[in-house]
Amino acid sequence: MSEPVLLNRGKPCLAGCGYDATSGEGLCSRHTRLYLSWAGRQPEILGSFIEDWVAKEFEPDVIIDGVPTTYGSRVAVPFGLLPEPVRWELLYAVQARDIAGISRLDPLLLRIVYLDLRRRGVSSVVGESLLGQSKGHKQVRLLREDLQRRIDQAHRGWSGIDPRDDRVVYFADLDLRASQRRVGHNAKIDLRVISQDWLARSVAAWARNGGPHNVPTLNSAQHAWTLVDHVLTLRGTPSNALGVGDMDAVIRAAREKWPNQHLQARMIRIIGQVISFARRDASTSRFWKDVPAQFAVEKARHAASGAPSRSAANVDEPFRYTPAPIIDWVMDHIQLIDRGTPYTTAEARVLIYLQERCGRRTSETVRLKEDCISYDNSGAPYLNWTQAKPPWQPGPRLPIHQETHDMIREWQQIKADHGVVSQWLFPTFKGTKDHHRADAFLNGRLREFLKILISQAPFASPVEGSEGNLVYFDLSQIDPYSFRHAFAQRLADAADENGVSTTPPDVLRELMGHKSHATTMAYYEVTAKRRKKAMAALPARRLDINGKVVSFDRERDGFGKIALTVGTCTEPQNVAANGHFCSVDYACESCPFFLVDPLERDAMEAKRLHLKVKYERARAIQTRQHVLEYLLKRIDDCSSLIGAIDAYIASLEPSERRKIEEALAAMADIRARASLPRRIDLRGILQESASDGRQ
Repeated sequence: MSEPVLLNRGKPCLAGCGYDATSGEGLCSRHTRLYLSWAGRQPEILGSFIEDWVAKEFEPDVIIDGVPTTYGSRVAVPFGLLPEPVRWELLYAVQARDIAGISRLDPLLLRIVYLDLRRRGVSSVVGESLLGQSKGHKQVRLLREDLQRRIDQAHRGWSGIDPRDDRVVYFADLDLRASQRRVGHNAKIDLRVISQDWLARSVAAWARNGGPHNVPTLNSAQHAWTLVDHVLTLRGTPSNALGVGDMDAVIRAAREKWPNQHLQARMIRIIGQVISFARRDASTSRFWKDVPAQFAVEKARHAASGAPSRSAANVDEPFRYTPAPIIDWVMDHIQLIDRGTPYTTAEARVLIYLQERCGRRTSETVRLKEDCISYDNSGAPYLNWTQAKPPWQPGPRLPIHQETHDMIREWQQIKADHGVVSQWLFPTFKGTKDHHRADAFLNGRLREFLKILISQAPFASPVEGSEGNLVYFDLSQIDPYSFRHAFAQRLADAADENGVSTTPPDVLRELMGHKSHATTMAYYEVTAKRRKKAMAALPARRLDINGKVVSFDRERDGFGKIALTVGTCTEPQNVAANGHFCSVDYACESCPFFLVDPLERDAMEAKRLHLKVKYERARAIQTRQHVLEYLLKRIDDCSSLIGAIDAYIASLEPSERRKIEEALAAMADIRARASLPRRIDLRGILQESASDGRQ
């Protein structure tokens, strides 16, 4: 038997698959089918595209677990099939995304990008836009944009060449303050709007090397120096002739453009900072070497002179007095709010209600949490809130009326009925994140309400101002902070059964979150002015326990007497002991040395009521009879003093009697308003909507 003869092998397949070519194109049967399918979609003659197909379309098999398969079936990217250097550019960008923690990378999208680059025969994408291909659906375009940005950023860092206009400053390239570093990749200031190139490049150098800055400062710099460029261009002064007059013109324009003092000061400060930096910086000093030193911001000459903002002069919101009748009028008409649906109507009413009842800053009200209520050991409700100013920590628990507590619970139930689940008491529905309403939302709801109130129920009567004078109050001047100031004034006016303030200044300062003690004391000054004005209009008189009128000199009233919570004590030994040696154990209403002012009638009534409560409690626990009789006698003595005051007032001339009656009524009304709760009807909204079919 003869030995087998080895036949000559044919030409191998051009695709490098290891099989022989079986077609005129030099490909095996499998790759011939693939090539013809691709070539049929091309507009040129078939024969000239085999090399293009191998370079731009053909992918060799990949061996996985000993089994040959295709890259396409695995949605894999063979970076090595791309030409250099684009293979490394694309691979670097993908790795940079991974290092940056961007884990969501769709392999199908990446393969689409790879195939497009290979089919177009791209060798580099540096300096391109969207990798040179703008077509494709949104997700592909976003991936291309991100990859392009990372490739260009790395190339600039490696080559030291930045082809972008250096008058466009991108925030992502800057040394921003830590709290400002999460900015968009395209966020920038475009200084090409500044016509004088040397000014634009000076501002750009300050932005890049004069930091760290924050985003608002950079935006302000663009606006401020656009104004500087405009003024200097109109004046036509050459750079080597600029002087004090030119800077004065710039500052006048800034004062006119930004009348608010705080904003004006910021713009002037930024103008000075850029000039100071540009004169000493190596990259810009050549522009400024011939600019006279007189062209500079002088602290005294160019100080901001605009109208101060409410928060600029005092971080504790300077005191603004809003008369209590005005606040009551506004809140008594809160049912006028109607925003179309029960939910939005209730939300607006509750927001304004809590702003008035709790007196927090606007940002503190909208940031109340769903669990903002807590209780003490006796079950009394408190409001938990977080300060909206440094150090941004939980504020002291705020005691609230039961009506306020019930209102919050009703609002929470309304939210639950509408399927609203959030950690915030007033959540927003914008975006996917669980977030609270913005400060502007509360401001907007109040403005809407006041417009309705002014048109449908205007307040036309004069009211007493902070100095005791009558004023016609403009309802349109009310803002959320008016409720905060009115709340603090109520606490300052509140008094106990003896007519003594129940809110000491240090307590009020803590509850309001004031930094300045002077801000807190402004509310007590209003009470003092009000009382002083009422007393100044009346004759100086005191009454003893027998109803006898005792004349005295107000200027010398503090000598030889001890001021009590109600009235004064003239007993010599007690006065000598500075009030620490009372012979009747402070049962002042029964002491012959006790004098009371007619204006203190409501305080005497409060004290009598307090004694009556003590009597009833003592009787309930079955205390000894002599204690009950003692309390009854003290109650009778209070009644005698009140009767003596009434008799004295009745004996006055009609004009004097009218004055003292008005003063007494005003003082009693102020004390009553200070501690009264307030109630609005939320359930009525739902009932009304059910009757007219609203959702």
